[in-house]
Amino acid sequence: MEKEEIIQLLERISDGVASENEIRQYNDWCNEFQIDGVSNVDFEKIKASMLAEIENKIHPQPRAVRSIVWPRIAVAASIICVLLLGGYLFNHQSKNQLVLTKKSEVAPGGNKAVLTLADGKTIVLNSLANGSLGAQAGSNISKPENGVLVYSAAKAEPKAVQYNTLRTPRGGKYKVVLSDGTIVWLNAASSITYPTAFNGNTRTVSITGEAYFEVIHDQAKPFTVSVMGQTIEDLGTKFDINAYGDEPVVKTTLVHGSVRVTKGSHHVLLRPGQQAVVSNYKDQITVQNVNTENEVAWVSGFMSLDNIAVKELMNRLSRWYNIDIVYSGNVPENKISGMISRKANLSDVLSVLEASGIHTRLEGKKIIVLPN
Repeated sequence: MEKEEIIQLLERISDGVASENEIRQYNDWCNEFQIDGVSNVDFEKIKASMLAEIENKIHPQPRAVRSIVWPRIAVAASIICVLLLGGYLFNHQSKNQLVLTKKSEVAPGGNKAVLTLADGKTIVLNSLANGSLGAQAGSNISKPENGVLVYSAAKAEPKAVQYNTLRTPRGGKYKVVLSDGTIVWLNAASSITYPTAFNGNTRTVSITGEAYFEVIHDQAKPFTVSVMGQTIEDLGTKFDINAYGDEPVVKTTLVHGSVRVTKGSHHVLLRPGQQAVVSNYKDQITVQNVNTENEVAWVSGFMSLDNIAVKELMNRLSRWYNIDIVYSGNVPENKISGMISRKANLSDVLSVLEASGIHTRLEGKKIIVLPN
């Protein structure tokens, strides 16, 4: 939404003449910054403060304000949805005037990736125009839209297997459609290495970081993923693998179908809703039930926090916002729950953490985490 549209919409809401569609439009826009699950916040006071802020800034005389179906943004709502509009700060300049002032921000990540071809040549995809990228053994490669790379199998199988690697930096994400139609979403600071065309009786790829797979099942040609000494074999599946080197475990979450997870001499067969957790330091597999929607929320543009430790949260913020984390003293022991839009600017996220007792200081591209 443009700033003029936002101001007009706020005026209509304040005047009590906004239509249901306009109210819905406002709520949808607010949901881009939706964060909930933070404790010790009086939602009614926040709501009243938001209404008063709109009323006082636009019309100095008290007026009846039509009630609004507010989205669930239980903390810092007046900052995120009323005062901070897309990185702009409302300031009161005169009696009936609002001014938008641009703030310094750390923006969220986006569609960024580098493709390394079989001959070692690299292509920065986010700076490349959409269209055909040419051919690699057995496949035609194209970028039909921003954030998407597609391999289309050629009629003739290649004589030799060639491998490509797609790598996202911190602050990047990308989607690739492999030559068999399998779709893979890469999270930030991740990579996938794969053949340009699948020959023979197997399909094998390897990853680092985090990737979500929707595999085209072929019983005659099983699909396997190699990651940090593990093998995940598809049996008709949608699944997520989280295997960052700065985390102590590798997590494989099954959304649909079935997968077999193998580490050393140990293996388990997962059912939908289950997650295999494997330590980086021992050949042991633990299976637990999880909320799969939370585990793969990043694919839909959200960062789901389900009672996670501060250090894990900071690792996620570091990867998505391309920032460094420094701990000033002991790491806070707080546990965090909620849902953060991956479209939100970093300052909005840190404001919410501050309200929940996680104190930080932002210095350029560095977050200083302060002790409690």
